[in-house]
Amino acid sequence: MTARTISAQRIPAGGIVLAGLAAFGMMLATPAMARDVVINVGKDRDLLEQLIELDREDIDELRAEFAEARADIAEAIGDITEAREDVKNVPGANIVVKIAFATARASISAAASEALGEVRTEIDKAEVALKAADVSDEERVETQDAINVLRTELDALETALGDLRDALRA
Repeated sequence: MTARTISAQRIPAGGIVLAGLAAFGMMLATPAMARDVVINVGKDRDLLEQLIELDREDIDELRAEFAEARADIAEAIGDITEAREDVKNVPGANIVVKIAFATARASISAAASEALGEVRTEIDKAEVALKAADVSDEERVETQDAINVLRTELDALETALGDLRDALRA
């Protein structure tokens, strides 16, 4: 066999792995955004109205949704590490991995910054509006708790997304 023949035999297997890695990298672009959180920000409904409607059970459910999103991100980080190991000895894989992961990292950064910024702005507006809202003291406390939970969970989600971006650095 010549060197050319050996090289040609390696390309198909490597090509499949590399194509899979590229698809995998794109799939990771926004794992947390795939979650279905109860609150709709920037939609037809007012955020404060939605927060007032939440009861303790809804707030606990919201926390659980965020925790599940963070768990999905942690799992994706593990998958990234595993994928790096799987292709370590595949010729040419390193460059494709770098490109796929850089693309995913850029997508995560842009989407997370925009989305989290919008949500935080809406939360701030809702908190100001809550002060003048015609609700009972008990409802005001519960709604403020929901606002605090959202802020805390968004901070934790942002940290997890930062960890994901770091894992995607090739």
